[in-house]
Amino acid sequence: MKVNYFSKNRKRKTILDKLKEKRLVYNGFQYPLGIMTELDNINIVTEGCKVEYHNTQLGDMYFYTVSISTEKLSSLLLKVLKIFPSYITLIIERSSEDINREYDILFSDPDISIKEAKAVFRRYEELWTECSFVGFGVLDELSGFEIFINVHKEIEMTVPPKYSDTIDKILNKFSLLDNENVKFLSEMEHWHYSLSYLTSSQTGSEKCNYAFDYYYITNNMKNRYGFKIINLHDDDIQVAPRWWCTTVKGLGKCKKRMFITSYYILAETFEEMETLVDLEMSKHKVDYYYIHDNFNIDPESELNSFNIIEKNKGFKDATFGIWAESDIFISDAKSIVPYMINKPYATTYQKSI
Repeated sequence: MKVNYFSKNRKRKTILDKLKEKRLVYNGFQYPLGIMTELDNINIVTEGCKVEYHNTQLGDMYFYTVSISTEKLSSLLLKVLKIFPSYITLIIERSSEDINREYDILFSDPDISIKEAKAVFRRYEELWTECSFVGFGVLDELSGFEIFINVHKEIEMTVPPKYSDTIDKILNKFSLLDNENVKFLSEMEHWHYSLSYLTSSQTGSEKCNYAFDYYYITNNMKNRYGFKIINLHDDDIQVAPRWWCTTVKGLGKCKKRMFITSYYILAETFEEMETLVDLEMSKHKVDYYYIHDNFNIDPESELNSFNIIEKNKGFKDATFGIWAESDIFISDAKSIVPYMINKPYATTYQKSI
């Protein structure tokens, strides 16, 4: 079993333990760290579930929505995962940095083993159960069977009839089918917070955010599990895709040190942005790299801690090219193999000699 990302590091564990000491609890219901509500509402939220029955393209389905105290969330999800077939698709929903999307929905390759899905959940358990900027789920694309922890830390399940009796037995063990008057946290007035924000509030410093940041963690999973955003074009375009924030990750010439750096780039197309990154990597003699993430931003956004290359010009008025770059973060890399993946969802490069 994989080591938990948060508990294996003493500093991260200490910060989380201090946050958990301040957790909102009422009548035994433990609220997730990333959700805050009016104190007048804390006696309203209850455990329980609602069940609906609908016909879908995949046939008849039961739709369960479950409200459950945070300390039981992991146990319920892991019990349901035992019912799934051997290979599934992982789903991540996250609050989006792209100005044209409120959130990103990411689907993995459809051949992830259920054993690996459990390992991913356990490794980042506090992220999935506490951070209200991210959701996690598992889907069997063949049958439509799905379980998902949403950003309110409520469980949503789409269940084919053949699994419904088993699901009911599991829910009964948690005494969740008995409460028909369930009140959901999502129905109350509330506020969402990310783990990185909570940790910076706890420590008084933003230096810890990197290790707790949901964007950084989910991006690190993209290449390994084949995650790709499936709702790229769902929302109306607010800002034309020409002001890019692009993060690059890779290895230097020595092949022993990993780096990650970000750029603000003015380019009309993804291909132009990609070319500018390639030229920049060539300039720094970087042999192996890949585009870790890219999204469109408001050119009027306030940009802090970036080195502005085009002096005296705002991003909106910049010319074609790289307008600004961030500091470079470097850490140890044991193997070059993960950075040489060549799949359609991950732009990975090996320069010719």
